[in-house]
Amino acid sequence: MENNLIKERYERHLNEQGVPHHEKASNGGRIPDDESYGTWLMENDPDAFDVGFSEFMLKNDMIQDGG
Repeated sequence: MENNLIKERYERHLNEQGVPHHEKASNGGRIPDDESYGTWLMENDPDAFDVGFSEFMLKNDMIQDGG
C-alpha cells in the first residue's frame, strides 16, 4: 500500500516537472505537449515509469541516509 502512495507521489512529481523538451511531440518526441508527463508515462510506457521510479527511490534513500 505504501509503495502505491509513493508511486502516486512520483507521478505527481513528474507531472509538475512537465514533459521534457526532447519528448514533446512538437519537437519530434512521442508525448503530446499538453499531457501530464507522469500520468502519460505510467499509462503508455510503464517500464520506463518503473525504471525512473526505482532510480527516484534509490536517490531518495541516499539522501535520507546522508549519501
